[in-house]
Amino acid sequence: MRALRFLALVSGMLLALLGAAGTATAAPAAAGGYAAPTQVYCKLNVRANATTSSAIVRTLYNRNGSCAGSSGHDSIPCWISSCTGVITGSSYTCTTGGSSYNTWLPVNNGGTRAWVAIKCGTYVLP
Repeated sequence: MRALRFLALVSGMLLALLGAAGTATAAPAAAGGYAAPTQVYCKLNVRANATTSSAIVRTLYNRNGSCAGSSGHDSIPCWISSCTGVITGSSYTCTTGGSSYNTWLPVNNGGTRAWVAIKCGTYVLP
């Protein structure tokens, strides 16, 4: 009987931990890092999915250095506060004829997960 109670307790704790882990990855970051365009590429598209054929939901601009504009830059919070969760998506280039990449960073676009081609931008941790 003791063994059954122990197994029930352990399995209940395991299910609770697994459930908490699932919700932790599904929720957007409360505070933390953010993604932004660089002075090299000057803009960074935010897309609905990690593909170049996906809809652009927002465009971020850098207005520093050689980029057009007076000063400052747009940014968007990372989906996970530590700016992790990079996935492999469709291939992209940051400039015509440039190197090809396929890594995408999840970002928080007003409570909805969206994606940026991270090699065309940067991310900053707090």
